[in-house]
Amino acid sequence: MEVVDLKVCLHCKSCENAVRKTLCKIKGVKCVETNRALNKITVLGYMDRKMIIKEVRKTGRKAEVLPSSSLRPSTPRRRSRRATSAFKCILPSCFR
Repeated sequence: MEVVDLKVCLHCKSCENAVRKTLCKIKGVKCVETNRALNKITVLGYMDRKMIIKEVRKTGRKAEVLPSSSLRPSTPRRRSRRATSAFKCILPSCFR
């Protein structure tokens, strides 16, 4: 499972909802967490980073991968229950 942190300019709640709705439709995305104060979106799942950026840009917002997430290895490692339980998922139950 991969975590991608993006910097996206989120002006209001409707911007935030539009981006979240678009990202939730991508195959492989398990969870989307947004922080409007920091203009940061964290995406958890099995997906391609380029696809994530492309879909965010389709909503009319500029997106770039934050450096911290680009340094994480993309090779699969042993899953840790502690790491996934610490990630708070806010998706509605229909997406799970």
